[in-house]
Amino acid sequence: MGVVNPNHLIEEWIDVDVDLIFYDRIFNFEIMAGSYIVRNSNYGRNFLNYWANYEYRLPPSFHGSDNGAIHNVFMELMVPQKVNERRRCEKVWNASKSFDDLFVYEACVREVLGRVNKWPGKARILNKGIAWSRDTWLTNSMWCEKDFVLHGWQRRKMDAVIFASWPSPFTSVAFNMSFCGTDDAGLNWNYKDTFIRTEKEIETIIDGIIAETAISYKNALDRINNFL
Repeated sequence: MGVVNPNHLIEEWIDVDVDLIFYDRIFNFEIMAGSYIVRNSNYGRNFLNYWANYEYRLPPSFHGSDNGAIHNVFMELMVPQKVNERRRCEKVWNASKSFDDLFVYEACVREVLGRVNKWPGKARILNKGIAWSRDTWLTNSMWCEKDFVLHGWQRRKMDAVIFASWPSPFTSVAFNMSFCGTDDAGLNWNYKDTFIRTEKEIETIIDGIIAETAISYKNALDRINNFL
């Protein structure tokens, strides 16, 4: 994960009504566990500790580690009254054997949470496509002025023939730290012109993926009963 466009500030995504801000991953139904904003408050710290301690409560299945756990955390802390609905989803989680199964569990959780994506004083989940970060491989590392951070910049996946591989959008990965805090800071971002696209081009790609994901979501919900 890294900043592709330094002409943004993370403050653009802060919501003063909540202590935690997560976002909805674009290509599936996942509450993104790899990047979030947390206020240094009692609620924010307690939430993180509660989530971290799920390490000792993970089911003996294909559980998705912290990615899977954040969904149960949201059910327990945001909609604690929906006990029966949560237990139904947990049956899917407990029986999960693959990523496909895990996606069914996540779809189940999102159905339990419903259309609500903000719990004042607690947390918010930003809708698809409007967060500070997104997966770089969705657009093959192409980006636009609207982008800030791209997720998935793992060196082992750069130019590799594997899932979520990515070509570098930079002519150089050298970073001169002495430029930081000066008017020359932007010189550290040396771009390949072919990766810079208009907002319309990137939005068209992203919107297409979101539409496909909506279909996958419905299909995943149809599979829930297979685990019960």
